[in-house]
Amino acid sequence: MSKVVQDYFPRNISQYVPSMEFAADVVDGVQIVTLGSPTALDADGIWDGVSATNSATSYTSADFKNTFDGSSTSLTSTKGMIDAPYGRVLTAVGSSGSDHVCTITGRDYLGQIMVEQLTLSGTSPIYGQKAFKFVDTLAIATGAASDTADFGWSDVLGLPYTATQIIGWTEDAVEKGVRRSAIDSTYVVIASDASLFTSAHAQGFIVGMSYVSAIANSSGANACTLEIGGTAVAGLALSISASDSLGTAYSDVAGTDDHGLTGKIALGGAVELVSDTAGTSGAGYVAVHIDENVRFIDGDATATQTATTGDPRGTVLPYTSCNGSVTYEVRYTVNTSNLHGVSQFSG
Repeated sequence: MSKVVQDYFPRNISQYVPSMEFAADVVDGVQIVTLGSPTALDADGIWDGVSATNSATSYTSADFKNTFDGSSTSLTSTKGMIDAPYGRVLTAVGSSGSDHVCTITGRDYLGQIMVEQLTLSGTSPIYGQKAFKFVDTLAIATGAASDTADFGWSDVLGLPYTATQIIGWTEDAVEKGVRRSAIDSTYVVIASDASLFTSAHAQGFIVGMSYVSAIANSSGANACTLEIGGTAVAGLALSISASDSLGTAYSDVAGTDDHGLTGKIALGGAVELVSDTAGTSGAGYVAVHIDENVRFIDGDATATQTATTGDPRGTVLPYTSCNGSVTYEVRYTVNTSNLHGVSQFSG
C-alpha cells in the first residue's frame, strides 16, 4: 500500500500543528519533495507603482497587478496565490526618496496568517525572508512624500517542513552537488596585493570568507572584501588586526541577504580578493566559502517570531533561475520534534 501524502491546503483553514513529530512523507528524519517548476521572478508582479507618501496608505487584492489577480495573465488562476507549492519569498523596491515601512499580510502554505515588514530605501531592492503562499494586503506607513513602490516575488522558495540540512538537489531529474560552505584557499599578501584574482571551484553562492595569517600583519588594520565583476559581495568583509600573529584566524559570513544578487558565481568564475593594503607585511590564506548549486537557509527557530525574522521552515535559492520550465526536487533532513516549525508571526 502506498503512503497517503497531504496535497490539499485550503487557504482559509490553518493546518499548522505545533510540535508536530510525524508525517507520512518523512522517513528516518528525511524528506524528498518536489518544489515544482516556478515561473521567473517578477519584482513588480504583485503591486506595481503603488503610492508611498507622507500619509499612510493601504492596498488589497483589488489593487493587484494583472499578473497576480487570477486572470488569464496571472501567475496562477487563483487571485493572490504564489505558484511554488510551498511559497516564495517577496521583494520590494521604491523610488529614489522612499523610506517607508511596508507591512505585507498573507498566509503560508498551511494557511497560517503571516506578516512581514520590508523597509524601503530609495531604489535599492529590499529582500524578504518569509515564504508566502498567499498575499492579501499591504500597508505602507507614512514616510517621504511623492514616492512609489513595487512588490513582487523572487527565486527563493519555501519548504514544507522545518529544514536542518540539505543532502540532495535535482533539476529536471539531474542530481546536482550540494556542498555547503565548500572552501578553496588562495595565498595573498594583504599588505601589497590590492587586487588578486582566483577562480570559483564550484557554481553556487558565496556565503562567507575566512583568513589565516601566515605572516603577521603590523602597523595598521587591514580590510579585505570579495568582489564579483567589480561588485562587492554584500555584507562580507574581514578586518585583519594591526597586532595579529602567525596562525590568527578570521572569518565572516555574508550578513546581507540579497537573494544571491551579489554572491552568485559560476564554476571557474573570477573572484577578486580586494585589500586596502593598510597594514605592513601581512600575508596569509584567504578562503572563499561557496554553497554549491543551491543556497540553503535553515528554519528560523526564534521562539517568538516577528515581522522581520526568517522563515520558520527554511528556504532554498536555486543556482539555475526559475523560468517555469525547470523542475526542482530537494532531499533534506528535518526537525522531527517540530516539523511545522515555530508558528508564524501574525501581527
